[in-house]
Amino acid sequence: MLSNISFLASQAYAMAPQQGADGAAQQSGGSTMTIIMMVGFFMILYFFLLRPQKKQQVERQKMLDSIQKGDRIQTVGGLMGVVTAVDQKELTVRIAPEVRVKIARSAVAGIQKTTGESITAPKDASSGGN
Repeated sequence: MLSNISFLASQAYAMAPQQGADGAAQQSGGSTMTIIMMVGFFMILYFFLLRPQKKQQVERQKMLDSIQKGDRIQTVGGLMGVVTAVDQKELTVRIAPEVRVKIARSAVAGIQKTTGESITAPKDASSGGN
């Protein structure tokens, strides 16, 4: 363990910039490289994390806005039912013949249109969807 630490320390020392007459020139080149690496890191962050998440949010909002009376829905809590009334922020859902509940639109996980297609939901970012 101690030999590994001393090996890493010697490697770090060997990789340290050499100070000499052109030390100022080496400093400016290192800072330019650092800036380029930071810009590259933020571009990677944007393309692999932020952009897909924004796309998923837009897709989910479209799904929530398209809910209509008669659609079968599934909530994030697992309830399944038929939408009987649509309000701005709430839905009235029939989950049994004489049982109706009000839920928030944001609680809908997926919808099934009355045309017989399967329940659809936006792709989840945690499962690797883009």
